[in-house]
Amino acid sequence: MSEHPLDPVFHPRAVALVGISSSASGRGASFLHALLDQQYEQRRPLYLVNPRATEIEGLPCFPTLLAIPGPVDHVISLIPRDGARALVEQCVAKGVRSLHFFTAGFTESGEAAMAEAERALAALARAGGVRVLGPNCMGLYVPDERLAFGIGMPREPGDVMGISQSGANAQEIVSGLAPRGVRFSKVVSFGNGSDIAAAELFDYAASDPQTAVVTAYLEGVPDGRALLGALRRCAAVKPTIILKGGYTAAGARAASSHTGSLAGPGALFDALCRQAGALRVDTLEELHDAAIVVSTAARHVRGRRAVLVGGGGGFSVLAADALARHGLDLPELPDTTRAALRPWVPIAGNSIRNPVDAGFIGAGAARREALEQVTTIAALTPGYDVTIVATGGGPPRPAAGERAPDPDDDDPAEPPLERTRRQVALLASLQERGGRPVLLVRRERADADLAAALDVTAYAAGVAAFASIPRAARALELLLDWRRARAGLPELL
Repeated sequence: MSEHPLDPVFHPRAVALVGISSSASGRGASFLHALLDQQYEQRRPLYLVNPRATEIEGLPCFPTLLAIPGPVDHVISLIPRDGARALVEQCVAKGVRSLHFFTAGFTESGEAAMAEAERALAALARAGGVRVLGPNCMGLYVPDERLAFGIGMPREPGDVMGISQSGANAQEIVSGLAPRGVRFSKVVSFGNGSDIAAAELFDYAASDPQTAVVTAYLEGVPDGRALLGALRRCAAVKPTIILKGGYTAAGARAASSHTGSLAGPGALFDALCRQAGALRVDTLEELHDAAIVVSTAARHVRGRRAVLVGGGGGFSVLAADALARHGLDLPELPDTTRAALRPWVPIAGNSIRNPVDAGFIGAGAARREALEQVTTIAALTPGYDVTIVATGGGPPRPAAGERAPDPDDDDPAEPPLERTRRQVALLASLQERGGRPVLLVRRERADADLAAALDVTAYAAGVAAFASIPRAARALELLLDWRRARAGLPELL
């Protein structure tokens, strides 16, 4: 823990769910099930408040927050809007440190009276020593504390923090990155931001010892000066990736009705990110890929000279086009490298200039040896900045007699998961030996389970894995453009 004022919010010693329905599918049940899924109640006190129930899911219920016998640090409000003020007063009386309003219907409604009610609630809470998340948000995911707002979120802590105005996009940050092996220090959805908002969260992330990379989805910027200062502090010490919603007129209208945010002009936000040294992305997909790049060995890419080892024919042609569109170059391999490759790559139907076609170089154990030799030769050729390998992760082996083995299956006797581990281990070794990053692109036809295993295994080994060549190329472009834009700022990667 740091000494930041928000630390108690992320490290509560007891949680209460106020207004939870007694029905397994009723109001707020998903929050209870998420906490039970994390086994929060086995580590810390978990209290339920429902005046019409004495027990829910084996946990005792209390008629009011004040009836709970022990101290409560964090309250999740699941009650209707009309009861919000009384709950704030109870939180103050109880000595609660933070209050998460899942409760909605305030500023985002567009009604001036509701916006004023939200401001009054936040002021009342702050005056009583209670910090507020929301209204209209999903709240906290802190694996180290077993806090979560969704079922199935990884229990293992990591070092990536997510900051999101949107609850849905907070979930998308987790669901897009967790299957690729990323683990989180914290993810916070802050909704309308009546009290705790983006600027203070960036300030916290900058000093949080558990966080190494920061990702964020923002809509409105109510205090640009405060946000710029906090973002500067954060981006000076940690890679900080920002996705801004509300760039278009339609998006700005949607943001206003979503979190009550007034989305400012996109050009101003771009300038803010440039001044702060943050990496701005355009889509959630780009946010996911940028997070992979900055948290693996791919972060060490310094230039745009790439060597590509991939499937032959049209795949290599389209791959070369995609890399060029994103500002990457594929310089022809030197004669010495091509001479070393030729014994392993048949002349017919294959090129070894760069890209190196590896689509038709034998089958079975012979293919395995050829692929390893070709990949090694290409990855150790000096004069390049990054190696991109797109030959692994084919579909699983069919049952005997169903159809011919897939050509990517380089050893029929080897289980697919073992093959995945072997391929990743080779790439990780080549990263170390060659002194430059190796990116892995799994073919789009890969079996879903095997692709997921490939992503997780690669991330654990420090190898950046992507679903397609265009996504890998765009991620590298974002990294290199960001590095150039940070000229004069502290070196991070």
